[in-house]
Amino acid sequence: MKRFATFLTFLLFFAGNATSQEVERHAVKADCLMSGDLLFYKEDQSDMERAISKSTGKYTHVSLVECDSTGNLWVIEATTGQGVRRVMLDSQDCPISHNIDVYRLSVPYDTAAVITRAKSFIGQPYDDSFLPDNGALYCSELIYEAFIDADGKHLFQSQPMNFRDRHGKMPKYWKRHFKKIGMEVPEGVEGTNPTDMSQSPLLIKVY
Repeated sequence: MKRFATFLTFLLFFAGNATSQEVERHAVKADCLMSGDLLFYKEDQSDMERAISKSTGKYTHVSLVECDSTGNLWVIEATTGQGVRRVMLDSQDCPISHNIDVYRLSVPYDTAAVITRAKSFIGQPYDDSFLPDNGALYCSELIYEAFIDADGKHLFQSQPMNFRDRHGKMPKYWKRHFKKIGMEVPEGVEGTNPTDMSQSPLLIKVY
């Protein structure tokens, strides 16, 4: 897929003509990403991404946007290779593709507190076991733990996890993955995933 030089260029010229190979037009609410925005990725390049897509839906990853005091855009995310990290958006470590949808909370919240809390997890390992409260985080678990209100309540809902495909069968990938780390597939354990999170009534799709 074609890559835009920078995400701001993408936003400014988005209203231009689009071919069938380019991303389709969306109603954009702002001409710049905001701190607290969530990027939902529709990627299927790796075996894990394909397994996630089969089990939970179209989104296979989610990350949190931070716009710093100088206007630079960063993402805070949990990745399989590096755990929880903060990288500049549209850098070599975090390229922009057409497979990203942007969502924003539709209710008031303390953006600075969310960013600070997300940053506090930087350096934690990726949660290959997809279990809660184990000192490691997977992508949507990071977002779940970052968005907490003043009363200590999570803004997003957790629910019993599903690893089965739409036919009710357990994909071979998950069987191999959890066998390798010496545990049963945590089917039904409370957790989150990007697709379910994107459907939260608290979120609106920006583009």
